[in-house]
Amino acid sequence: GEDLVLHLLVPIKPPPGHSFHLEQGTKEESLPVRNSRLRVELECMCTREQWRGDTLCFLHHPEDKLIYQEASLLQTLCTSSLYLDVQKTAFWLQQLMTAACVAVPQGNTCKLRVLPSTRSCKLKLSNTFQRSLTIQLLLAVQQGDSDTFVCMD
Repeated sequence: GEDLVLHLLVPIKPPPGHSFHLEQGTKEESLPVRNSRLRVELECMCTREQWRGDTLCFLHHPEDKLIYQEASLLQTLCTSSLYLDVQKTAFWLQQLMTAACVAVPQGNTCKLRVLPSTRSCKLKLSNTFQRSLTIQLLLAVQQGDSDTFVCMD
């Protein structure tokens, strides 16, 4: 019995007030997709703020007014150069999955735990017969309106 490994592609979309811009490597590079980066930009939320009142515009409000609002994606998961940081994002996803593992009751026959990983989120599902399944969650971004996704691993 070898352990089974399942790779699961998890498409990510920007939250309200943000947009993603995939910047691919150059054609001269041997693997242009491998050298892709995901730039994150803030978008104006003033219209939504006026109509729904559920958020403040990150672009047009001073920081002291935004202090009680959830941090923008730029502050949480990006590098200082406004690109999505894969390691920060993987850690964030691992924290979410760890909280989910705690919330779901563990049975006597099956255990679920989050494994350490720097660029993805790995889950290990084990049973009492010492068989296990490793699930690797790979974050991906859709290229425009196509059916093509670029993995952020």
